[in-house]
Amino acid sequence: MWRRIGNIALVVVIWATIVAYVLLSAKLVRQHKRVQNVERLAIEIVDSTASGQLITSQRVRDMLLEHGIATVGSNVTTVDTRAIREMICREGFVDYVGIYTSYSGTLHISIRERKPLFRLLVDGYNSYITADGYLFQSPERTALHTPVVSGDYRPPFEAGYEGPLSQVLERYRLKASDSVAQIAKLLKPVLEREQYWQSRRKCVRDSTITQKGERKRLYRYIDGHLRDCKREKEAIALRQRAVESEFEQTVAHFEQLQSLIDFVAYIDGDNFWRAEIVQIVAITTSDSRLSLQLIPRSGNHRIEFGWLENCVQKMDKLRLFYDKVAVTRGWNSYKTVNLNFADKIVCTYNDEN
Repeated sequence: MWRRIGNIALVVVIWATIVAYVLLSAKLVRQHKRVQNVERLAIEIVDSTASGQLITSQRVRDMLLEHGIATVGSNVTTVDTRAIREMICREGFVDYVGIYTSYSGTLHISIRERKPLFRLLVDGYNSYITADGYLFQSPERTALHTPVVSGDYRPPFEAGYEGPLSQVLERYRLKASDSVAQIAKLLKPVLEREQYWQSRRKCVRDSTITQKGERKRLYRYIDGHLRDCKREKEAIALRQRAVESEFEQTVAHFEQLQSLIDFVAYIDGDNFWRAEIVQIVAITTSDSRLSLQLIPRSGNHRIEFGWLENCVQKMDKLRLFYDKVAVTRGWNSYKTVNLNFADKIVCTYNDEN
């Protein structure tokens, strides 16, 4: 029994010592911070992309000066770390900012950038898109070594938007839902009028009117109002279907964009294609489908890729063509390489060949 009591007492003493140490350490740290100034600034860009760097430590220092945020020479308790974090996070390409001050007085700022998958450079748009569907504007005086998507393709979001693409689609969904709800409100008074005239017709039918002409006249009058109600209901239903159809088209456009993202992600995941494909020309066909042309690094030809269906099989065909044919006949022999046929590749030759 005394042994058990002794063990319990030992545990209590150990925990009391640990708590006292933690409390004392926290007190000493607080006291130290009250007299400690920021001696130096250490800025680290974590996980810089292999395709380049969107922000530099010097750019962060310049931003601190531009916004008048004091760091070096200021007491560590007065440094506005929240303002620093918000300032850096305004750059859409920044994924995470970590800030802390070491015991020696060094203010550490760690910045993790988003990894762009490709650059969208079409009329009015100059943005980067990540593999997980996050969009941010191309920073000034900065360009990364990523594939460029150009052409007459029109993205399903407004130019200048930054943020997740799913948020844009959700905004369209809420807008469509609200529009349908607003249109549906127009239906209630029409139904009330229709019910009223139906009741009037029933009254005529059950009435004791003996004149056959009078009964027919009343029926014609009431039926005219019922036809008006029917036309109004059909017009309301047509408006609702138009809103729903427009939203369905928007969803289809987002699905096209997602297919494009998936395709570029496939290219990015292959060492050969990542180095070879430098530009993608996206063209919207007359039936609103997305057709692609690929611009390779090797040779002067253009790859007619076509629609995004069976994209892996098409790229396998192209790789086989490169390995077996292009290397023997010469990279500059071809003008176009067409992958839009099931079991073959159709090429056109340059005029000089």
